[in-house]
Amino acid sequence: MLNSLQNLRLNLEAIDRNAPMAWPAWLRQLIPVVVCWAVVGMLWLLWVSADHQALKHAELAHERLRTEFSAKLLRAAPWPQLQSQQALLQQQLELLENQLPGEDEIDLLLSGLNRAGRDRNLRFELLRPAALTTQPLYAQQRIALRVVGRYQDLAGFAADIAGLAWLVSIQSFTLLPTQDDALVMEAVVRTLRPSIQVPSLTSAKGAS
Repeated sequence: MLNSLQNLRLNLEAIDRNAPMAWPAWLRQLIPVVVCWAVVGMLWLLWVSADHQALKHAELAHERLRTEFSAKLLRAAPWPQLQSQQALLQQQLELLENQLPGEDEIDLLLSGLNRAGRDRNLRFELLRPAALTTQPLYAQQRIALRVVGRYQDLAGFAADIAGLAWLVSIQSFTLLPTQDDALVMEAVVRTLRPSIQVPSLTSAKGAS
């Protein structure tokens, strides 16, 4: 085997590189085969390199899409809970709107305030509604009142106002003593009702 390799080396050294037509037949046939294999090898390396780059880009895109999907999934996860909360808030809002006096119920509200004061043995010195203040969705009605009576009766009257069928609140609350050991309570009762110009929130949502 060693002798064969030495002979082959000697034969190759004896070959005239400037006269390829004088080379042995087997050498002339071997060179195109080697060139073809070299070209095929280079093309295969280029193809593998292109596939490797495409695979790398695909892996990066997959990782990016998985991250985006996870982020969107976290944002979408509480959506059913938010829908149920929205439905619950809508029901609560409708219940509150049902407690707002309508345009034709202000007289009933005044009558209720007067009756609550009479039941507590209070003396009314003032019970006067102010001008209606219109807001985008609701109209605000203020009612100025001044009543005279004992402390416990005034406290019970304030509790009776809070327990009326309408949503009312007491503002600008003051207590002043009188000469006959009674108290004068001056306050502003405020209530809201659906605006005349703009429909209520419930109907506005239904229309939209």
